[in-house]
Amino acid sequence: MPNAVTDSLLLMGRCGRTHGVRGEVKVFPETDDPDRFLALDRVFVGETPASATERSIARVRLQPQKGRTLVLLHLKGLTTPEEAGSLRNLSVFAHEDDLPPLEEGEVYLHDLIGLAVVEVDDNDEPASEAVGTVRDVFDGGAQRLLVVARDGQPDVLVPDVPQIVLAVDLGAARILVRLPDGLLD
Repeated sequence: MPNAVTDSLLLMGRCGRTHGVRGEVKVFPETDDPDRFLALDRVFVGETPASATERSIARVRLQPQKGRTLVLLHLKGLTTPEEAGSLRNLSVFAHEDDLPPLEEGEVYLHDLIGLAVVEVDDNDEPASEAVGTVRDVFDGGAQRLLVVARDGQPDVLVPDVPQIVLAVDLGAARILVRLPDGLLD
């Protein structure tokens, strides 16, 4: 059954090991802007949005580490490493309404799911048929990847880089792309 709260929860990160002796947990961000954690007063923690419970935030700190930024999250009521350790491997979600507004041209990754992927020609004219539909989005290390489902064919991974993904049009429910030769083969 749909739930207005869980339907509006966005994955922000995944809990790792504890940090320090006062109940902080390291969160590996799933957002391209870890600063978004700084604006939050609450998060939802659980395996899935449906199982997540609301938790108030006591403190958030950002910690640069090995080319990425970790979030050190201290939730109210967690005072020991053992309590914080109970969150390990759980997901951290935020309610969409609790996040700062997006800048022009930005979209939430979950908004890409279900969009048609349409290739453009050399004159930047969209093709009449879509290559496929975005089924998932994930971090491929060097760049984010769109998992594009195609009718009767294997999924294809499309790098989400400006040279390939030219435009996201939520109103038209499509993503315009210029695919490199051989990507669909």
